[in-house]
Amino acid sequence: MSTAESTADDNKFKLEPESSVPCPGKGRFDALVLGSGVSTACPVMGHVLRRQCEHSRTARRKCDGLTVCEEAYSNINSKNRRNNVSILVRYTPPDGNTHHIMVDAGKTLREAVLKSFPKFNVTCINTLLVTHGHADAMLGLDDIRDLQIFTRVLDKNGEVTGYRVEGGALAVLSNKATLDTIRQSFPYIAAKPDMIEPGVLKRRVAYVELTDVENNASIDVAGLPVRFFPVLHGGTYISLGFAFGRKAGTCAGEEGHPFIYISDVKHVPDDVMDWLSGVARIGIDLLVVDTLMRDLMFAHFNLDEALALIRKLRPKRALLVGMNSCSIGDHDEVNHELQALREPCDGLEGIDVQLAYDGQYLQEFDANVP
Repeated sequence: MSTAESTADDNKFKLEPESSVPCPGKGRFDALVLGSGVSTACPVMGHVLRRQCEHSRTARRKCDGLTVCEEAYSNINSKNRRNNVSILVRYTPPDGNTHHIMVDAGKTLREAVLKSFPKFNVTCINTLLVTHGHADAMLGLDDIRDLQIFTRVLDKNGEVTGYRVEGGALAVLSNKATLDTIRQSFPYIAAKPDMIEPGVLKRRVAYVELTDVENNASIDVAGLPVRFFPVLHGGTYISLGFAFGRKAGTCAGEEGHPFIYISDVKHVPDDVMDWLSGVARIGIDLLVVDTLMRDLMFAHFNLDEALALIRKLRPKRALLVGMNSCSIGDHDEVNHELQALREPCDGLEGIDVQLAYDGQYLQEFDANVP
């Protein structure tokens, strides 16, 4: 049985972040882009190794002649370098203890965390929402224990007998189909861990609690309202979108959301589109939506399809994610192109839409607006 816990750590090292964004105020939340790229990430390994983008006919070059993949490979600070699509939501409830909610844990989790977490003074996550069961959304679960804080439990002789996890088990939420894929892929994570006593693990392993959630569920995550909704990610395969925060409408029963996130989508079902249109009538502050490339693709929106959804929902601001850089174009040049859509034209445009980039701070929102 444990008699003490080790808390001192003489081996700490200092990080000097480039900037530090304070946690959101009480009753508010914000968001950070951890990854904005396609499942292969960008630059694509094969393109770099073969020194040619796979789709040479459609591969886009920068105005200086470089392919976008080439620029992304040679410039470590390039906004064309993109990890698997993922975001972090930070919510501060009335008690002042900020809660960290990550959406997806893909193949590039490690790179994304090391790039962005120190800059925002994030040391752990409390909840993981998973959109679907593809590798770019859940294969990073093998590294999830490094996003939990462990305290060594010592016996009277100073020997380590177990590990206590700060905050308890990490809540992993998704629909049953996605969590079944996780259970099959990571049986050692999904299995009940060995405990030496309540709350104390025998080994330093990921401590998670998988919870099935209905596709259209509305839940509170540490007090932050989150609405799940299903979209089709190629054929009949369901990926989840998320609506964060709550806005009350002017009519009884109306409910809106300031932040809508849809990372993997080819088709929005009619009933979901009707619901999103109702949310849009109240007003969407930020819409983040999937945009793989300019050509048509089976499982993802292309640029025209994403813009069509943005035109329907008319958010105050829209960001595109999931891009294949060499197919969509250079980050800055495409954003310059999209800037033209801000100008009203026959009442159809006037939309603020840009490509997102890894490490981008989005904005702060009210969690509940009466």
